[in-house]
Amino acid sequence: MSIGSWTPESEVQQLAIDRDFLRRCINLSEQEQLADLGQQLSTEEQQRYAPLMMVERAKWDEAIADFSDDELLHLIRFFTLAEAQLTGWEAGNESPVIWINKALRRRGGRLSKEMLLWIKANSDNQYLPNGGL
Repeated sequence: MSIGSWTPESEVQQLAIDRDFLRRCINLSEQEQLADLGQQLSTEEQQRYAPLMMVERAKWDEAIADFSDDELLHLIRFFTLAEAQLTGWEAGNESPVIWINKALRRRGGRLSKEMLLWIKANSDNQYLPNGGL
């Protein structure tokens, strides 16, 4: 068992979202390599990128603006499973899954019934995918 590191809120909001890392997340999803993210991401990556789970919506909107709808769906899959599998990646109602889903909806896209069921089956986060009411 490992212990995650704590990042102060002020530092979280100053973080830039690494688009190369997001592309890696998309690739892992496309390649169906999400079953054991603890093996796919190094310990250093797990610690380095865990604070992304708490970055504000505006930064996510900017970071994913030019990703395709399909890429957004892959990011939703990745971050749903990352939160469930990786220590320190818990996000609750601040999850990137919520921000990515909202961005998809603003584009006119919607999660399919199958995707909604998949999220519910693969996450204990009651706020996914739409956030708090």
